[in-house]
Amino acid sequence: MSESIENVLFCIDSSSFIYLHRFYPPDFFKDIWSEFEGLFDQDKIISHIIVFEELTTSSKNKDDLTKWIIPKRKYFKDYNLKQVYYVSQIINRFPGLIDPDREKDQADPWLIALAIEEQSQLQLFNPKQKVIVVNEESKGKPQRIPDVCNYYGLEHLNLLELFNYFGWDFVLRKK
Repeated sequence: MSESIENVLFCIDSSSFIYLHRFYPPDFFKDIWSEFEGLFDQDKIISHIIVFEELTTSSKNKDDLTKWIIPKRKYFKDYNLKQVYYVSQIINRFPGLIDPDREKDQADPWLIALAIEEQSQLQLFNPKQKVIVVNEESKGKPQRIPDVCNYYGLEHLNLLELFNYFGWDFVLRKK
């Protein structure tokens, strides 16, 4: 791990939760899911309410990811005026971040706005604290989350980089 977890807050996008569930299923990678539970319990993971809405389904037959996320609702932050301000700045600077023809709110600018807001609040009390955005988008594509994070001085990781950040390694063992 590159630094103390006490100084870091992870702001996670729906793509990372979906990727985690799809490629690291809980019944096979129990240790990873246990570590994520611990990060939630330590208040080290947050996200935006739009991400929560993207991940949950109202159907009677909820998938495993929905069942896992629903009890964690308190870690998904609601809209506020500061975020509205940041979102307008983000969209003006990076119009390709969203699809203007979609009717539903899109999480990307809100997630980044939340990260900016949280980072500014954390650094009021301790300049060493930071927010890291976790997302599965390619770092080479312009007008995407990694590009916007770079512009606003936010660190960005994908899941594999996050595993490496924590120094997690994977051990094969028989049941």
